[in-house]
Amino acid sequence: MRAHGYSSIGGLVALSAWLLVTSFLQESATAASPGQSIIPVLQEQFGLSERQVRGALGALLIFVREELPKQEFDDLARTIPNAERIMAEVKLQGVVTRPLDDLGDYEAALSSLGIGQPLASRFAPAVVQFLGASGHTRERDILVQALD
Repeated sequence: MRAHGYSSIGGLVALSAWLLVTSFLQESATAASPGQSIIPVLQEQFGLSERQVRGALGALLIFVREELPKQEFDDLARTIPNAERIMAEVKLQGVVTRPLDDLGDYEAALSSLGIGQPLASRFAPAVVQFLGASGHTRERDILVQALD
């Protein structure tokens, strides 16, 4: 049986890896509390500079803005302090220079910030986890929808 191009064994391996990453992220983000800013949490979690985290968040917001209805995007963006300014900075800095058509394009854009694999693929799930841990479950669900 095949699901999403994986054999059943490959699917189990992928599911196991996802569960491992998710449990790691849950442990890392459980300190997030309502009202806590995402930027310092992600800096600490990944050992990134503020510029790198702002850039990765801005690129993520630019990517999901194209995937979501305007109202849902606006709701999500309100959970990220200075979201509009962060997205503008990312464009000015050349992190995002063209439309990001898929998650691979988003992750590739992070390379200009010095964020390569496997960290680039862990960033969006960490944002999802932060939103849930900080009480923004609706916005977390919106982001998950955009990333599917």
